[in-house]
Amino acid sequence: MKPLLEFDSLLDRAIREETEPDFKSSVAIVQQRDRWMLGLTKNSGDDRAGKWCHAGGRIKNGESPKKAAERECFEETGVRVRAVGKPFRDQNHKGVAFVHCRVTSTNQKLDPNEEFSAVGFFTIAELRTLKPLYKNVRKLIDSVRN
Repeated sequence: MKPLLEFDSLLDRAIREETEPDFKSSVAIVQQRDRWMLGLTKNSGDDRAGKWCHAGGRIKNGESPKKAAERECFEETGVRVRAVGKPFRDQNHKGVAFVHCRVTSTNQKLDPNEEFSAVGFFTIAELRTLKPLYKNVRKLIDSVRN
């Protein structure tokens, strides 16, 4: 019986990681080779306004954090991505799932919606000079790079 209990425990943990009930929003940390996608936020109504940040938004009912990150990225930037990492947390952003994603094709047109005034891909060196950069951008990229 013990192996069955271990399987149930592993299955339960895997399901919980996919649909964490305390995740309310999901953010896509998007990579294309050695470049990272960011958008210049217009009117976010919070401390991200006017800063370069990652695409993201609310998780719909029944949607996984991975699927929400993929959907939000496409809606906000016009770029299709695939989640490649498990959702992770940042202690300073309660209820937010951060998901490492990769661009599905390099031939996609950047098409920002009304949330971003611009979208682009930047190397780590370019990020050092990109202003104003939202406070957690480098930390999140470093989290998925290592």
